[in-house]
Amino acid sequence: ITIRSDRDHGQRYRPRMSCLKKVEATVVQMQDPSTGVKGANQKLNVTTIPHSITGQDIVAWITKNMNMDNDEAQAFGTMLVAFGYIYPLQDHKKLVLGPDGSLYRFQAPYFWPVQKWKTEDTDYAIYLAKRNIRKKGVLDAYEQEEYNKLHKWMNHKWDFIVMQAKEQYRAGKARQKADRVVFDCQERAYWIVHRPPPQTHSAMDYGLDRHIDPNAEPVTGKFTCDPLISIKLKSPHSLFWSITQN
Repeated sequence: ITIRSDRDHGQRYRPRMSCLKKVEATVVQMQDPSTGVKGANQKLNVTTIPHSITGQDIVAWITKNMNMDNDEAQAFGTMLVAFGYIYPLQDHKKLVLGPDGSLYRFQAPYFWPVQKWKTEDTDYAIYLAKRNIRKKGVLDAYEQEEYNKLHKWMNHKWDFIVMQAKEQYRAGKARQKADRVVFDCQERAYWIVHRPPPQTHSAMDYGLDRHIDPNAEPVTGKFTCDPLISIKLKSPHSLFWSITQN
């Protein structure tokens, strides 16, 4: 049987790919070793996280390279966080860009939203089961609720889910500690974007009443913008205008 959560994450309602591919070109530029946002090793708890970047450095780079003022740059940076291209290392559930010393990292391309694999309930169940093992049964309240719900719904295949979770957990333990922490952060950031806590707005949410078909070809010369994040534009030359103009 097919089990669907309250949020429909089917391919039909994925965000407009043509827009996000333009965003990704910017994200690639931001990671250029010579001209991109400068990263550094930063200590998080007791682990050193490589290639960490600060919110203020992200805003400064966008302002300098994308012809935006600070407010537009922060709004564009928040859009990158909301879609999961950049993820916070500290307050992981707060999907906004702070223009300060808050730490972030660029998400691995495997977890970018244009990837074709869907967020299936089975994948989420394996992730929660693995996290449950790592946290020794201490999950966030909403994660525990989802874990219990999925356990009840997928009881017929729960042995398989737990087996997969244990295999992934063992594989993770074999990594170097810094690599393991980085991957855990990347994976958790992905699920925060795609299965956010209750009452949290998600940039990936699309319902049956959506006005724009994300699979349709964009109309040449028409400005279109999905109502995900509102940005007050002072000039039609700003980047957010250009990435949504076709």
